[in-house]
Amino acid sequence: MLEGLSNEIGKRLREARREAGLSQEQLGEVLDYTATMISAFETGRRRLKLEDLARVCIALDKEPTYFLGSAVPRAEPEAGVALKLRAELAELPSADLRDSLGRFLDEIDRSSPPPSRVPNLEHLRPEAAAREIRDRCDVSTPQIEMDAVLKELNVPLYKRRFPDALSALVIDAGDERYAIAVNSNHHLHRRRFSIAHELGHAVLRHECEYYLDYWGNDAWEPPDYRYNEEREANQFAAALLMDDRALRKDIASGLQDIHELAERYEVSEAAMNFRLINLGLT
Repeated sequence: MLEGLSNEIGKRLREARREAGLSQEQLGEVLDYTATMISAFETGRRRLKLEDLARVCIALDKEPTYFLGSAVPRAEPEAGVALKLRAELAELPSADLRDSLGRFLDEIDRSSPPPSRVPNLEHLRPEAAAREIRDRCDVSTPQIEMDAVLKELNVPLYKRRFPDALSALVIDAGDERYAIAVNSNHHLHRRRFSIAHELGHAVLRHECEYYLDYWGNDAWEPPDYRYNEEREANQFAAALLMDDRALRKDIASGLQDIHELAERYEVSEAAMNFRLINLGLT
C-alpha cells in the first residue's frame, strides 16, 4: 500500500514539476535536494516525508490534496493539518515558538477537529458578519461569552501556554473544520479579542489554512501575512465584542465613561475608545 502511495505521489510530483517548467536539477536547487533525490521521489523509490511534501507544496504552489488526492483515505491523518505552517516553522525566529506550534499541530492531528457550524459570511462586511453571528447565537447581552459562541459553532478552543509573542491562531483543517488556540498566559481582555479575531478569519472564509496572531518586537511578520484580511478580522472582532446596537443604547442612556464601558463589555479601554471613535460616538 505504501509503495503504491509513493508511486502515485511521485507521478503527481513529476507532473507538477513539468507544469512549472522546472527540470529535476532546478527543482532540486529550490528545495536544496540533488537531482538524484528528486528523481527518487518521482519514481517512488524514496518516500516523501511530511516535511518534504510541505516544502514541495510551497515550491510548486500546489495544495497538499493535489499530491494526495484520493490516494490517502479520508480517515487517515497522515497528511496533517496546516501543512504549509509546518514547513514554515523552520523560518520562525523563536525556537520556543517553533516548538510550541509544532506540539500544538501534533495535538490537532491526533484529535482531528469535528465539522464546524461556522456560517460562510464572506459576502458580508465584517461589521454585518459580526452582527449575524451574535444574532445566530442568540446573544442578547452587551457582553458576549466567546466560549459559548465557539461551542454553538462547534469550533474547539485550545488554551495553551504559548510564548508571549503569540496571542492566538486559527487552523483550517479542511472541510470547514476549524480549531482556535489562545495564549492562556495573556490577560482576559486580550484573549477575548484574539479569539474573536481568529473566528473572524473563519467566518469571512479567508483563504489561508492558518493565521497567527503575533505581536513581536522584532519587526517579524507571520508567514504569508495578509494585511487586508488581518484588518477585516480586527473589524469583525471589535464589532462582535462591542455590538454597535448595544453601545448606542448605553451611550444614549448616559453611560459614557470609557472605563465603565470597557468593564461592561470586557474589553480593554484602548479597544473601547477605538471602537467608539470608529462609530462616531465620542
